[in-house]
Amino acid sequence: MINKFLFLTLLFLSNTTFTSNLTENDQFIVSEAQVTLAEEIIQKLESNHLVKKGYENIKGEAFEVFIERLDPNKNIYINQEVESILSDVKKESSLRKDLQTAYYLFNKYVDRYQDRYEIQVEFLNEMSDRDLQSNRKIKRSLSEASRQNSIFGLKSLWKDLSTNDVIQLMLAGNSLEESVDKTIKRMDNQLNYFEQTREEDVFDIFVNSIASIYGPHTSYMSPKSSEDFDINMSLSLEGIGALLSSDGLYTSISSLVPGGPAEKTESLNPEDKIIGVGQDEDGEIVDVIGWRIDDVVDLIRGPKGSKVRLEVIPSTSLSDTETKEIEIIRNVVKLEDQAAEKKILSLTRNNKEYKVGVIQLPAFYFDFDAYQKRDYNYKSSSKDVKRLLKELKNENVDGLVIDLRNNGGGSLYEANALAHLFLGRGTTVQVKSSNGNIQGLGERWGYQFFDRPLVVLVNKFSASASEILAGAIQDYDRGLVVGTSTFGKGTVQKVDLLSSGQIKFTESKFYRVSGSSTQNLGVEPDIALPSLFNTEELGESSLDRALGHDTIPKTSFKNFNRVKTFIGPLREQSLKRIKKSALFSSVETRKKWQEDNEIEFLDLNLETRINQKEKIEGFLLSNENALRESLGLPTYNTYKEFMEREDDPDFLDIDEEILGEAANILLDLIEIKEKPILAFNKKTS
Repeated sequence: MINKFLFLTLLFLSNTTFTSNLTENDQFIVSEAQVTLAEEIIQKLESNHLVKKGYENIKGEAFEVFIERLDPNKNIYINQEVESILSDVKKESSLRKDLQTAYYLFNKYVDRYQDRYEIQVEFLNEMSDRDLQSNRKIKRSLSEASRQNSIFGLKSLWKDLSTNDVIQLMLAGNSLEESVDKTIKRMDNQLNYFEQTREEDVFDIFVNSIASIYGPHTSYMSPKSSEDFDINMSLSLEGIGALLSSDGLYTSISSLVPGGPAEKTESLNPEDKIIGVGQDEDGEIVDVIGWRIDDVVDLIRGPKGSKVRLEVIPSTSLSDTETKEIEIIRNVVKLEDQAAEKKILSLTRNNKEYKVGVIQLPAFYFDFDAYQKRDYNYKSSSKDVKRLLKELKNENVDGLVIDLRNNGGGSLYEANALAHLFLGRGTTVQVKSSNGNIQGLGERWGYQFFDRPLVVLVNKFSASASEILAGAIQDYDRGLVVGTSTFGKGTVQKVDLLSSGQIKFTESKFYRVSGSSTQNLGVEPDIALPSLFNTEELGESSLDRALGHDTIPKTSFKNFNRVKTFIGPLREQSLKRIKKSALFSSVETRKKWQEDNEIEFLDLNLETRINQKEKIEGFLLSNENALRESLGLPTYNTYKEFMEREDDPDFLDIDEEILGEAANILLDLIEIKEKPILAFNKKTS
């Protein structure tokens, strides 16, 4: 029977900040049940995790994480307090004492939070235009700032933060009075959620701080979190179909469930920040900055067919004032919504018509329940792709692009079955377990169902099972991998029951047939294509304490000798087209401008910020107009006109441009193999 938990999915830990407004009489204390449960969790991790670590050796680091999660923006604790606590916890002590220290830290957090709230409200109520003419600055990313050395420094920072909040709202078109009122209302909402903290919330933060030292995909799930996890795994959630994470201030999109309502809007992307949530057509947009992630999730969820509106800061925004509102109709995410789809692209080369088949595969899906019930018609990605390949062969396509962009994973067995459609027999992946055993997965017998030229298109959000398929195609030299480097998630997680809740931990690691792990490095493309994102800031390697890349001995595998010989000239030909593409040039210009004009510090001066905003808007408008002019499209007179434009033509879709380039690379491969000497002396379209 297939193990349900050997299911690769791109899930992220949520670095959630929990807070509460409690009186001294309500201060949290450690219970005997919590000590027992913490011991059970630690024992499970020490015994079963792929990485062997003892609690006594990691508890100092775990407390550092605990403090980071409580105070990610470094505006609650001062240096001396943190150093003193970290010095004490590194001394030998019992787990009970460590839990008591964690609760002491949280109770101090509660008192400090109340002080911050009162000082900020008083400051805001007395704010005038003069407060917006300061020459002070604050770090744009407070998590990268240094902690304050005194309470006086903290109080000054609190006022600076309130000033920045007001300026941000004024830049969005609010008056000073409206901005102050909205900022205080936001703080009141946060205080309201602050007051709902329970002892189990603090316990969750502490034990997950311990779990995080083992890696970013290891976590304790309370009974409530376990229920949410099971809903996500079954894909029966009535909502928008998105996985969320939090940095303590913003709730962000981690990944979109393939085929879900959010993905179908084509308006939400990973790394987008959700700053407001509204219900139905005209419900008030509720500001959710600083909210607990589970409360944001509850606000977004709702019955099938109802509408939710999200106000987001797009991941590609050059400024936090650049927001957009997205309407989504809630629905149940079903396996059929994830189904692989095909289409045919018609391209002309040197007066010859070519047909390029494209299969878009959003996930490696598998209907476990139907399979276990011996239902012959069970749904699976490999069955669907095989059917589509048969149809494409009947339509006599010249080659295939299999599109794995944004495919965050799925069933390992499906990845293996899919690979064999293109490879025939052989090992597709090696798996190293926590006891050191290495097992190769694949088929001893089989035939190659599809033998025509092949390109695998990937991006930074192609993960886990996607990397297994792409890596096998590349190692066997069966086809080209094009796009960007992939996510780099090369580990398998298992979920075990506890006396209360569940523990998710890493039990094994993937290795390609070449012996190289997909962990951290992912799969490097044979031919790189442009990306909207700075891929160096994304992926497994960007996650805290991600397991490292390593190698094991390679296993035997067939060399198809299909593409490696031609990669050099294929790259050159692709690069020529990319340089000629107006859309690719526009994207690269935007990324370069953002890199050269990155803002490290935020001025607390309204006039300076207005000038910065106008500079950003001026660049975005001129860059867009330059693109449109080169394509013979009408330009915009103002930034407002640009932002309120109707839907752009399809040929301005960067995703379609990338797919088109992948198809052209496939034709390059076909031509160079047909006429290896003459092919690259001809013009291509």
